[in-house]
This record gives sequence, structure tokens and C-alpha cells, in this order.
Amino acid sequence: MKLSVVIPTLNEAANIGALLEYLLSTPGVSEIVVADGGSSDRTVKLVRSPVRLVRSEPGRGMQLRAGARRATGDVLLFLHADVLPPRDVASQIAEAVKVGYVGGNFRLRYPGGGALGRWLETLAPVYRALGRYYGDSGLFVRRDVYEACGGFPWVPIMEDIIFVRRMERMGPTAYLPGPMLSATRRWKGRPIRTLLLWACMQTAFALGASPWQLARFYKAHNPARISENKCNGVL
Repeated sequence: MKLSVVIPTLNEAANIGALLEYLLSTPGVSEIVVADGGSSDRTVKLVRSPVRLVRSEPGRGMQLRAGARRATGDVLLFLHADVLPPRDVASQIAEAVKVGYVGGNFRLRYPGGGALGRWLETLAPVYRALGRYYGDSGLFVRRDVYEACGGFPWVPIMEDIIFVRRMERMGPTAYLPGPMLSATRRWKGRPIRTLLLWACMQTAFALGASPWQLARFYKAHNPARISENKCNGVL
């Protein structure tokens, strides 16, 4: 198995250097592709060979597509810049693929996430049983399956939800032990407000709201966050 890790970035200088160093020393990671959406900080300067840099228009879905297009692995792992995978991430994926899974994700942990982090850790397996999981949990997929289901959509938000729906229709998926260690910056200092916003957006999407409508709604309620590309994949 050749595993390619694809990481979308936009102003991730605080995280990307340490993550790349970690991945370069992780057994079984064959290739790392960073898809940058126009960072204005030092993110691009921190991406050095053998890591491959792809420049893309901003938007996590577009960046993931651009990164996947340049990746050469037969299995793809899509990873957020503020998430740390387990050291044996490649062997966990290889075993899942070997026994017939088309893709899947990982159990999440939120170190320092407080009460909301613990609640999300408890809730995640319940949502996973319903086939609902998100980009911060580390999505992996066989390359042929990725291509067959059309990859990530060209939408401004909810790209991970749409992709997971497509992947789930392609065959059995695995929920691996991980854990993926996720940052808590998305709700730091405002856990209740963030939780209510997520719930509202998920409900609206389930009722038929378009990704473009939801992006405008998110921007209206989080103008600073949307400018940093944090709206993409927050759910």
C-alpha cells in the first residue's frame, strides 16, 4: 500500500511545521501533499521537499480536490493541519484496506477540550454508527473508490459531509481506533455558541439548505473565522 496524506492549509504556520515533521517520521507514510489556498503567513515557506506543495483557490473542498489530483498513492488520507494522527496510522489503514474496507475514519480525542470536548468524544461513536463523520476525524479512502465517487465536491462548506455520503455508498467503511488528536481552537472561549451554531447548520443542511446558503450564514455569524477558512469542514 502506498499512502498519500493530503493536507489543506490556509494560514496554518502555527501548526503545519510540526505536523509535517511528525508525518515525515511516521512509518508507512509514503507521500505528503499540502494544498494551500493562498496563505498570507509563513505556511508555504514551511513546506519543503520531500513534501509536495500544491497551490489552489481557497476553500477546503477545492484544496482537497487539488491535493488528491497531485497525490500518487493508492490510498489517500485527508488530514486537517491541526489534527495529529497516531504513529501507527498507516498500519491501521493498511489492515482495514486488506480486509475489504473501502475507506473510513478514526476515533477522535480533544486534549484540553473541556466539557464540550468530552461530550463530543462521547457523541462521535453514536453519530458514526449513523454514517455521519467529519473531516477532522481523518478521512481515508482507496484511490479507486475516491475516483469512482467523484471525490470532494466544489462547494464552500459541508464538503466532508457530502463526500462521506458518497463514500458510504461505495462499500463498507471502517471506524479505526486512532486516536486522532484534534485542536479545540474552533470553540475555544465560546463552546455553547459554537455548539448551537453547529447544530443549527447541520439541521438546516439536512432540511435542504445549500452549502452556499450555509456559508453565507456562517460568515454572518463568524466573520473573522470565515476569513481564515475555518468554516470549511467545521461540522
